Amino acid sequence: MPSNNPHSKALNQTNTAGEKQITSLEVLLHRIMNRIRQSLELPAILSITVAEIRGFLETDRVKIYRFDTDGSGEVVAESVDKERLPSLLGQHFPAQDIPSEARELFLLARQRSIVDVGTQQIGLSPAPEADESIELKNDIRFRSVDPCHVEYLTSMGVQSSLVVPILHREQLWGLLVSHHSLPRQITEQELQVVQLVADQLSIAIAQSTLLEQSRLQAQQEATINRVAKLLHSMTQMQVQQALELTVSALQGAGGRICITPQNPAEKAQLFTTGKQPDTKQGGKRGKRGQGGVINSSFSPLEEHPSWREWLRMEATVVEESPVWVVNDLYQAALQSDLAQAFLKSGIRTLLIVRLQYRQQILGYLSIFRNEIDVETIWARRPDRDDERHLSPIKSFEVWRELKRGQVQEWKTTEIELAQALASHFAIAIHQYQLYQQVNALNANLQCDIEERKQAEKKICALNAELEQRVQERTAELRRANRRLLEEINERERALRDRKQTQASLERLSRQSELILNSAGEGIYGLNCQGKITFVNPAAARMLGYGVKELINQFMHEVVKHSKPDGVRYFLEDNPIYATLQNGTVQHVTDDIFYRRDGSKFPVEYVSTPIREQKKIVGAVVIFKDITERQIIERMKDEFVSVVSHELRTPLTSIRSALGLLARGSLNNQPEKSQRMLEIAFDNTNRLVRLINDILDIERINSGKVTMHKQICNVTDLMIQAVDEMRAMAEKAEIQLELTPASVQLWADPDRIIQTITNLLSNAIKFSPPGSTVWLSVELQQEGKVRKADCVEKNKFTTSPTSYLLFQIKDQGRGIPEDKLETIFDRFQQVDASNSRHQGGTGLGLAICRSIVQQHGGKIWAESILGKGSTFYFMLPISQ
Repeated sequence: MPSNNPHSKALNQTNTAGEKQITSLEVLLHRIMNRIRQSLELPAILSITVAEIRGFLETDRVKIYRFDTDGSGEVVAESVDKERLPSLLGQHFPAQDIPSEARELFLLARQRSIVDVGTQQIGLSPAPEADESIELKNDIRFRSVDPCHVEYLTSMGVQSSLVVPILHREQLWGLLVSHHSLPRQITEQELQVVQLVADQLSIAIAQSTLLEQSRLQAQQEATINRVAKLLHSMTQMQVQQALELTVSALQGAGGRICITPQNPAEKAQLFTTGKQPDTKQGGKRGKRGQGGVINSSFSPLEEHPSWREWLRMEATVVEESPVWVVNDLYQAALQSDLAQAFLKSGIRTLLIVRLQYRQQILGYLSIFRNEIDVETIWARRPDRDDERHLSPIKSFEVWRELKRGQVQEWKTTEIELAQALASHFAIAIHQYQLYQQVNALNANLQCDIEERKQAEKKICALNAELEQRVQERTAELRRANRRLLEEINERERALRDRKQTQASLERLSRQSELILNSAGEGIYGLNCQGKITFVNPAAARMLGYGVKELINQFMHEVVKHSKPDGVRYFLEDNPIYATLQNGTVQHVTDDIFYRRDGSKFPVEYVSTPIREQKKIVGAVVIFKDITERQIIERMKDEFVSVVSHELRTPLTSIRSALGLLARGSLNNQPEKSQRMLEIAFDNTNRLVRLINDILDIERINSGKVTMHKQICNVTDLMIQAVDEMRAMAEKAEIQLELTPASVQLWADPDRIIQTITNLLSNAIKFSPPGSTVWLSVELQQEGKVRKADCVEKNKFTTSPTSYLLFQIKDQGRGIPEDKLETIFDRFQQVDASNSRHQGGTGLGLAICRSIVQQHGGKIWAESILGKGSTFYFMLPISQ
């Protein structure tokens, strides 16, 4: 039965009310936590938190106060109820407003404070540890509040306050503060809820910090990828665009990259963007070229001795690291003139990274920052005469403090990003320099005789075809012009045909443009004054200009028209000027035109007058570059001269010997007659060998000799070659030593034996009696390339397959280093007189090279004067 005792009923009602209040607090706390966790953005979390706490405590103002590194702080979030208290959002407070002793208690003891201005009491409560319950540590101990603190709160219009510290990574991050304009008591349960919310804020701050770090890392990686894409492009290294992107990513006002030259004869490359130091040398400033490159006659800042000495003496960010950080040029030990060069341009902060690949210094990357103005909104004006602030605070009037000329210090993340970007610059520059070196080596490679002949035939055929096409298209253009004139006259006579005539005019104009644009020779037109009226792309390309750049220019001044000996024509002596004056058609060969860059080239041109109504109104000039033709003709002349000389020598000897015999001058001297016959016979043999060698090498190079390739045993080929040369070796008292290898080779056995015997014959001829000639072969596996194989231009740099390396080594007098390449050309001999005495034709090594190249191999020689020579040739093992 229910009890009728009134005391029992009151007790039950109190317990029920307490349980409801606890349930309400749990629901409220759960809602606050959920709202905090709904966002990862810290400003949104802080705004939600102050609003929920103010609604929970029902106070006039709840704010979150964040500390700066110097001890001052800023109100970063705030919720005010109906403007009962003034807003402090965004305002800064001096470090002295919260003494260092109080900040230590907030951090070390996690102390919470509750101030009641009306009772002049302050309640202090340490926060619970991680392993202790809240109930055991939420006891509040009250004492008298400091009068200065009371005056401070009273000046703010606050009668009661609650302060709970917010920690992050064992540091005092900020304070969660509740202000009320009327006296109010804070219960232990409310303190528990606020403490739990502060703990959740610490977690949210940590998560937001991780989020910001992740975003920053992603942004930096994206920047690095974009810069790397520009630097490692398959087309061309875009240094200027990469530098601009780097300066933008590092929030710089300007930047520069100085690339150190590869050799002292070259000049440093300089790329700049944005603000630059105001340096002047010799009274002249460097001119900015295309792509931001500075073309100047003086050394850049990075090559200045004082700058280099300063870098050597200045300490880097980390010991032995290639990064220098100067946060304030006023504090740097930089030479005064260099420091002024930066400061005059408004540059205050420097970041310098040395571009280094392994041990090679490639240049420097420099990023500049301006000095800035910093404006701070203070809740009250700091009293600089009384740093302890012992006097009571009377006013919280807002004060704006403007600090001019402040530095923008470099952050650790920015320095790391600069290092990563500099690494990509260094790698790209190193790769580009290697690419230039490879191109320079490839540019020095010479084509063989077969390629030159084929090129000659193709050029002749193309020239003939182009001449015919130009003539046809020129005639077609003239016919088109005549038709155009006829149609224009007809349009004047009959207006009814205007549309048809206009269509024909447009068609002919397009056809004329197509003819000009598709012509391989250069074509340009001149008016009576010698100015260019039209020019086709081929002419502009050969002269190094754009088509539009040449219009209305004096062609005589553009091409610097000169005679074959290089002497420039006067205008009145110019053949093209004669065409404009008297209408004569000029066909000139071997004159010289100059390109835009100053280089010259020989030309063949035809100038034809343009007449209208029997009056000369201009001229058309068709020209072509005949550089290749002159080279081929010069090669022909040299070849004919050498062959004529080589044939004339034995023929002269034969003719002299036979002449003596025919006249009977030696009838009474049988020994001399026999000697004359032997001389004639030897020279006849040499002449036959010479002609056979010439025919042989021509047939091989022209492809008329078919290589009958088959599977051969290398040992058999070597033994057969040695057997053929053994008699010659024994006669010369030379010992032959053979080191074979039992390997199958896909080759023409006769041609390989011919190659080996030619090389053995040379070794025997130029070896002293009693010496040894070695013939050996070894199998080289893929990827194993000897160091000597990569020295000269005609040797392997890679090994696509396994190959055989043949060696013929002698102990002769050796070959000079400057002859090691030319001895493989036709009629190229180290000592021509001695070679003829030995019966040489000067074509043996050229034939060997042709045979080896027909097999896909390479041949070269190494020699030491006075110690002997070694001839190598390698053949790939493939079928």
